[in-house]
Amino acid sequence: MELNTTRAVITAAEPMGSILQEQGVELDYVLPDYYPDVCKLVKCFVTPSVTSQSISSGRLSYELCCEVRILYCSEDSHVLQCVTQTLRFPRTAELPAGEELTAEILPAADYVNCRAVSRRRLDVRGAVTIRIRPSGVRMQEALSDAAGSGLQLRRIPVQYPERTIRTSKSILLSEELELGAAKPPVLHVVRCDARAVDLMQKRVSGKLMVNGSLQLQILYACEKDGDGSLEPMQFRIPFSQLLEPEGLAEEDPVRVSCTVAACDLKSMTDAAGEVRMLRCEAELNAVCTSVHMASGELVADAFSTEGACELKTVSLVTASLPEPFSETAVSGAKLTCTDGELDCVYDAWCEVRNLTTAAEPGELVLSGMLCCNVLVRESSGMPRLLEKEEPFEHRIPMPQLTGEDLMQVSVTAENCAYTLTGACEVTVKAELRMEGTVTHCTRTEAVAEITLPDGEAQPRDYALLLYFGRAGEPVWDIAKRCRTSVDAILDENDLAGDVLPEDAMLLIPIVG
Repeated sequence: MELNTTRAVITAAEPMGSILQEQGVELDYVLPDYYPDVCKLVKCFVTPSVTSQSISSGRLSYELCCEVRILYCSEDSHVLQCVTQTLRFPRTAELPAGEELTAEILPAADYVNCRAVSRRRLDVRGAVTIRIRPSGVRMQEALSDAAGSGLQLRRIPVQYPERTIRTSKSILLSEELELGAAKPPVLHVVRCDARAVDLMQKRVSGKLMVNGSLQLQILYACEKDGDGSLEPMQFRIPFSQLLEPEGLAEEDPVRVSCTVAACDLKSMTDAAGEVRMLRCEAELNAVCTSVHMASGELVADAFSTEGACELKTVSLVTASLPEPFSETAVSGAKLTCTDGELDCVYDAWCEVRNLTTAAEPGELVLSGMLCCNVLVRESSGMPRLLEKEEPFEHRIPMPQLTGEDLMQVSVTAENCAYTLTGACEVTVKAELRMEGTVTHCTRTEAVAEITLPDGEAQPRDYALLLYFGRAGEPVWDIAKRCRTSVDAILDENDLAGDVLPEDAMLLIPIVG
């Protein structure tokens, strides 16, 4: 017999593992005439970032930008020199087949080596590892309704993400920064840490207004008291951008993130002809993500009051709304200069590397390495960089966390502070900001197909059964065993719930 069936499509986010790529970084650099000769290499850094990305026909295209920064000293000066070069690499990656593909790209410097081939020539060799985490949307089908041939259905409610809206927009900033009369003039910028902070959002007529600030922590080289020195500065540049997410409903929650794609600082002269100004050219990438949840019912079990009934079931994954979390913790390390005394500390900063996440019963475990850098001046007046890696682990209580849940986590080191605890020792502490979302995933067994075997209905020559039920026994199980309807049992025995409250003798009317 033909059944009238209705099917529902349940969507769920589907992680697709990770793709690893490696990019070699090679630079053969000859110093321009206005740079002094190399006497001592202090450090070479490679800072990778992704400036643009797009997905078309299952292929990810992106541009990898690697900023190479070389710190060195000349023979006749204690001024820390800085050479900066930017290398750009267009890259592609084939993504697994899927619907509504997205990709998270996480580049990290693997290693970098720098040597002075001569006093005017520098050779840099390094590598960057790019981890790509693609994800898509899983389309799952199951029965939501069926009728005919005395069919009885047990339905269960489900919630699932019906659609995910992602909107991104570049924010271009250009600002002139004044050092002030109390600060020494700029020779060149040694380090710049740029990040978006104080993000706020406001809905305006179906659009989204994003406000925040670009925080700059700058270290520049200068001359003070007739000798080379380094001076730290901090600036904040406010920004505002209107995003237009298509199809965003008023009740849909919105999460906004903002990353710095590029930041360039150039020194400028002021009205008095002194280099006390910096021009900042920055590009930020604001991303708005919204998940619209839908609700419905699926058929979890079925039988026919008229005869045999065969079911084909399917295991579906349903996902909750992503739940944001944010926590902070303090971590640090002690760095020691083994071959000389320290005169002062210029600056300290930390980075998080090799971040791993693990879901344990009732908690999320984050671990990784905190890379501490301290730029100091030795008693001889020469600048020097102290480095140390310290492992960290932090546990966030999450009672409902399971191994199937989806997590997006980022950990950044902020508000780095240092203390000169001895003639040769510096203690560094940093605030680790742990942010992200957790999407709880649940497996649900639902009916995909109902088949009634060919043959005549199985008539019964009785209209009522006596059944002794036990407390806690589901009424559905009794109805299925006796091939009758749940409503008939509830009405005949004046029951209010779907489970027997106590042991009782039941009257089972036969239907069909």
